[in-house]
Amino acid sequence: MAQSEINNKAYRLKELHAGIIGCGQIAGGYNLNCKKGESLTHACSYKQIEGVRITAICDPSAVVRDNFAKKWNVKKVYVSHEEMLMNEKLDIVSICSPAEYHLDAFKSISKNSSIKGILCEKPLSFDLKEAKKIAELAKGMIVALNYFRRWNPTLLSLKKNLEENLYGSVSYISVRYTKGLLTNGSHLVDLLYWYFGKPYHIDKYHTHNPQSNDPGVDFKLSFLNGLNAVFLHVPSVPYTYIEIDIHTDMGKISIKQRGQKITWSEIVEEPSYNTFNILKEQKIIETEWKDCPTRAIKELIGVIRNGGSLSSSIKNGIDVSEICEKIIKSK
Repeated sequence: MAQSEINNKAYRLKELHAGIIGCGQIAGGYNLNCKKGESLTHACSYKQIEGVRITAICDPSAVVRDNFAKKWNVKKVYVSHEEMLMNEKLDIVSICSPAEYHLDAFKSISKNSSIKGILCEKPLSFDLKEAKKIAELAKGMIVALNYFRRWNPTLLSLKKNLEENLYGSVSYISVRYTKGLLTNGSHLVDLLYWYFGKPYHIDKYHTHNPQSNDPGVDFKLSFLNGLNAVFLHVPSVPYTYIEIDIHTDMGKISIKQRGQKITWSEIVEEPSYNTFNILKEQKIIETEWKDCPTRAIKELIGVIRNGGSLSSSIKNGIDVSEICEKIIKSK
């Protein structure tokens, strides 16, 4: 066996060391408990995957980082990612800091030759030029971007069923979302891009909070074959609301509760007025939403060790960023 093959085999067997940049909710806060198969965070997922271990974390807040380190039993704690990357030899890094700090994180990571893979929270940036700088820095790196619905097997099955017309021919899509185009809306733009391809036309109707770096926008995306998707931003409410209705000639599929449930409504005769039909909900499915970060990290490790492609990459992030930029800047 050649020496290079021996080295590659040894690398595939060695424990991988992970570091987390930013110790907020998606990093570990959402998991009050960490149960197998129910991970909502990076930290909980790393804890459940054999062959990888969190060895270092960083956060500018002393309280946040110390509580995180105690909760997840991490020994090495740093104030900044620069300090962490200088002192630790990491194989994987999770970027869980706010989007405005992603570019700085990638600048530091690009100088560290030990890092083999990155799982980055979305969006890459609130600014398209900055997102493209990140993509340039990340050339040659293995980067998964956490549009987490792409790691939900139920939503993947729905995509395949739609492609095979098992629910009929899609005629119209309506979307409602809160908390800004880039924070929440971009997830849904990515989902419909994944399902139906790149939209060829954008119509903007109204912008909510236009001075914000993440405004809410009402708009329409037009896809091939005359398919349109209308997005409506729900402003000024104290809750998160994300739902998609996909209308077909056989009924309606609704993706509810941020992708946690799917309902199917069939056409039935209106019982009191027999001159027209209505929709009646026939089936409710809970999707496999609880363990998406674990699937993402396992896939990332698999690509690091054996090659292959990622379900959501930096290219997806740039595609979505370009669409969102066009939406915001449209007249």
